[in-house]
Amino acid sequence: MNIQILPNWCKKLGALAFIVFTFISAAYYTVDCNEYCINTPQIESSQDNHPNTTQSETKPESLDHSENNLSHLFSILSYVGLFIYMLSREKVEDDYINKLRLESYQLTIILLLIISIITYAFFKELRMSFDYFLETFMILYLIIFFFKKRIYV
Repeated sequence: MNIQILPNWCKKLGALAFIVFTFISAAYYTVDCNEYCINTPQIESSQDNHPNTTQSETKPESLDHSENNLSHLFSILSYVGLFIYMLSREKVEDDYINKLRLESYQLTIILLLIISIITYAFFKELRMSFDYFLETFMILYLIIFFFKKRIYV
């Protein structure tokens, strides 16, 4: 694998970014934002008709949309942190570690393809967003690489 790998200190940076942004993202998903956000009444109406808002007021859906965008941003930043961790060098980087890294990528892809085919075979109507596959790939790769490195080194 002849790609440029980040220096070893980026491993700590990536792990810290992943942990911090994962907790922030999880907090946005679990905390009821009505206590901490702008106190606006929640109006249930159709998408085009907002009878209780004037032209200058913010519509209720736009507040939910901005919260979703912020939560989505924190999720993306946690994935970037995990990606930085994946691409960082080990303390001792040699050809054998590169071989283990490549075998881990290969095994991860094969396992995810098998899981995807089995999932599709039994649950045809299951709709999942891309981030489930992305997160599963990166975490499964790190687990496989960790065990391969511990077994063979």
